[in-house]
Amino acid sequence: MRKIYDYYTLSEDISQNREEAAKINISYITNWEKLHDSLIGTKKPEELTVCYLSGPESSNDFKELTNLGILPQNIWAFESDTQAYKQALADFEQGEYPQPRILKQNIETFFQQTPKKFDIVYIDACGSVPSVQHSLRCVFTLCWNHRLNSPGVIITNFAMPDITKNTINDYYELVSQYLFLRNIHLKILK
Repeated sequence: MRKIYDYYTLSEDISQNREEAAKINISYITNWEKLHDSLIGTKKPEELTVCYLSGPESSNDFKELTNLGILPQNIWAFESDTQAYKQALADFEQGEYPQPRILKQNIETFFQQTPKKFDIVYIDACGSVPSVQHSLRCVFTLCWNHRLNSPGVIITNFAMPDITKNTINDYYELVSQYLFLRNIHLKILK
């Protein structure tokens, strides 16, 4: 805001834009800047709160995050599979942090039931967008329940469908049903 205001008011070009910018009360811009800074601001790595899908080797991601300066107590890991959860806990027993925050819970359920917000959400689903893992549903639940701070980051690794297998017909069916229903919905709205 300030740069645009300065550009037009300090410009030597006489134009209608300069005249309009000159009418703006500078206190409005100052108040907007204060509001922006209070909502956005910047954070140091130790101020960030991160969550990720654990998997059986949870310490790999954990070590990367702590190496970047994120505090261990600000890292949340989620694992819903009992066997993978036990392996993740065993993986940490050998490390520097013997008591990480690994929740044996579905991350979507957590997003629905707990009013905790995160600065970074890392969803390493290791699957394609249309899959039995329902990768996009996790992102939808995160957004629907407002669990991402502003500004926040969602990191995913969703892959495109593997079309080398004979599953391509399944994707055709899925996409055609979506497009068919979408077209009906659009016609109803008109």
